[in-house]
Amino acid sequence: MVEPNDKKEIMMDCPLCKTKMVEGTTVLTFKMEGTQILVIKDVPALICEQCGEEFVDLQISKNVEKQVNKAVADGISMGFLSYDKAA
Repeated sequence: MVEPNDKKEIMMDCPLCKTKMVEGTTVLTFKMEGTQILVIKDVPALICEQCGEEFVDLQISKNVEKQVNKAVADGISMGFLSYDKAA
């Protein structure tokens, strides 16, 4: 599920097809031990307009990891989180 925002061009080429990437958002799904499933929506990412490859920045990945760890610590067994509201 890719939802490019304003399609602002970024100076990064797709590692797969070498096409320019644009700013957008994506959805990340995490299946934890047992039956825990967490979905993080609206995660900022660079999206390739050609092939759809997604790239999430290291700092954003760290923020997502914190959200997932907090949700697990809070005992959430299944849920949807929005990146921009929980970051």
